Amino acid sequence: MASSRLERIGTIFTRVEGLLTRGAMKPDDRPLWFDIYKAFPPLMEPKFARPQPEIKPIRQILYQEDVVRAKFHSAGQGLGTINMLSPTGETHIKKLVKQYEKLKSEGVPENELVEKCTAAVDSQRQPEAPPTKIIVKNPESATAQVLAEADLKNIFNKSDDK
Repeated sequence: MASSRLERIGTIFTRVEGLLTRGAMKPDDRPLWFDIYKAFPPLMEPKFARPQPEIKPIRQILYQEDVVRAKFHSAGQGLGTINMLSPTGETHIKKLVKQYEKLKSEGVPENELVEKCTAAVDSQRQPEAPPTKIIVKNPESATAQVLAEADLKNIFNKSDDK
């Protein structure tokens, strides 16, 4: 049976269906996927003799902003932290692209655009929010006392008192 070519005759679904209708397979022994396949058949039946799909070349989609982003990334300015809770939803690179377009429309030379954009966006950056205080429900608990004494900024610094 090693040289069997049954996969060229029908699909696995039609063969299992034939076994079930003729009683060679009990309905309790049918594969898990059989009922799902029967309820949601594929649009094109997966037959061996199906013709190969036409292979079309993939078009390159390149926007003007992509070129600008590439300039910033090559200068090491594209990456930055993203605040997912920010209502504006503007990333660092989005701000850089907006500033680039603004300065370009003002007539700034091409070779100075990246440096001026990064300087302008860095000056607009908001200062980091101070660390929030942890609110503890039970201040007498051992966990609350440990959290009150913890110095998270210097947790990995070596101290001489140990």
